[in-house]
Amino acid sequence: METCYKVFRRQIIQSVDLKENRFGFEPEIIAKVAQMRVRIFEMGITYAGRTYAEGKKIGVKDGLRALYCILKYNAHKAPIPMQLLIYLFIGASAAIVNLLSFLVLFHSGFGASTSILVAFVIASVFNYLLCILILFKHQAKWSAPLEWLTYALVAICIGWFDLYTTQKLIVMGLPPSISKMTSIAAAFVLNFLGRRFLVFPEKRSGPWRPQDV
Repeated sequence: METCYKVFRRQIIQSVDLKENRFGFEPEIIAKVAQMRVRIFEMGITYAGRTYAEGKKIGVKDGLRALYCILKYNAHKAPIPMQLLIYLFIGASAAIVNLLSFLVLFHSGFGASTSILVAFVIASVFNYLLCILILFKHQAKWSAPLEWLTYALVAICIGWFDLYTTQKLIVMGLPPSISKMTSIAAAFVLNFLGRRFLVFPEKRSGPWRPQDV
């Protein structure tokens, strides 16, 4: 990825919508060119590397930015099992935000119902932001308002499913903790599928094909 020099056909590089300004350019351009399924050639080069004092201004923050860009520009095209693994981090983070928000609101004097509702909304917004920052492509199919609406509808449906399933399992005789854990596991999978196929649907890049030189 970090190859110092890159040469492109004009029509290829002009068709790429570049966003990064610093070293995030490297993973961005590699990801976007790879997703175009164009043929890539590697050639040996020689060059004299610069020291930091000579102008090589790269540091830890640039490395962290590069790691983030690898996720940002590749995850939305990754295989579904890999996306599910990344969403595990997003879902867990949103669950923690949900819990902390509920506790803060509840201990601040708000009623239980109000605290639950507001905490759910906060966690849903947090989940959405992580989805578009890390995993999925913003406005992959819908305009921003329609994307928000679709996301809200999916969240409401999953919330209803969580409530209904938990209550149903308790009525069937399962312990409340087991009922809730079962419901959470099912809701996690449904949340991911709803986001992947309804909120942020995107076509795969397709297989690599031989191209004319």
